[in-house]
Amino acid sequence: MKFTTIFGELIDTPCVGCIVADKSKFKEGRIFQTKLWDISQDFEIPYPGMIVISPLRHVSNYMDLSNEELQELYQLTVFCKKAITDIFNCQKIAYMFYEKPNGHVHFVIIPLHGLVEINDKYAVLSELFAKAPFLLKNEQNMQHVIKAIDYLRTYFQNIVL
Repeated sequence: MKFTTIFGELIDTPCVGCIVADKSKFKEGRIFQTKLWDISQDFEIPYPGMIVISPLRHVSNYMDLSNEELQELYQLTVFCKKAITDIFNCQKIAYMFYEKPNGHVHFVIIPLHGLVEINDKYAVLSELFAKAPFLLKNEQNMQHVIKAIDYLRTYFQNIVL
């Protein structure tokens, strides 16, 4: 499957989630990696601070995650929330979990206000995704995405697991 990321990187991969294990791909959006997980800006939706946490091995079922992976995922999720709260002064955050057949399980953390203009500061996910096509064409928003990644990379330099 071929697709282009929000940064214009053309990627050919059988599993979109597995691109995170290859450090030569999706360089622009990568925030941090541990030995078990990748933390990146969402590569399909340019919403600043929308973090995707993916295992560095192909796991298509949440129940197949090891205890070590689950413990580290919990720590990373807490740290991501703290990072978003501290960096962007964002108090409302949504969490999503994806498990697709033959796909790659991943977790998404979405700041719900303070990063891009939305009508309701307590917006539901449907409002965010309704604006996704607009965000894809918004050059100014991409600058916010790039700044968000830079802030998050700096913040993650201090992570202790």
